[in-house]
Amino acid sequence: MKALSSRAVWCLRFILGLIREIINAIIDVCHRCVTGNIDPYVAHVKTVLKRPVAQVLLANSITYTPGTVSADIVKENGYDVILVGTISPRPDPAIIPLEPHLKRWLE
Repeated sequence: MKALSSRAVWCLRFILGLIREIINAIIDVCHRCVTGNIDPYVAHVKTVLKRPVAQVLLANSITYTPGTVSADIVKENGYDVILVGTISPRPDPAIIPLEPHLKRWLE
């Protein structure tokens, strides 16, 4: 019972975090469109998630966020990597801030 409740908490944290990230991304993209500060970039983001369902959910959450789109999940040098198109270069933790929530929820 404890494991189920713990997973439910992490699921809720993921959903609320995703909503927060979408709102922040909307504001960022609007600001960049008005100022013209757009520099398209394709990031190769390593993920620690091993289960395909967790990787796909992470990739989908990236695509739901304005200013980013997941193109593919590939293997590079033994690591699982998500190819992400972004509106501007940013560090990997800023692209996948919800990965820890998915790891605790689904792995």
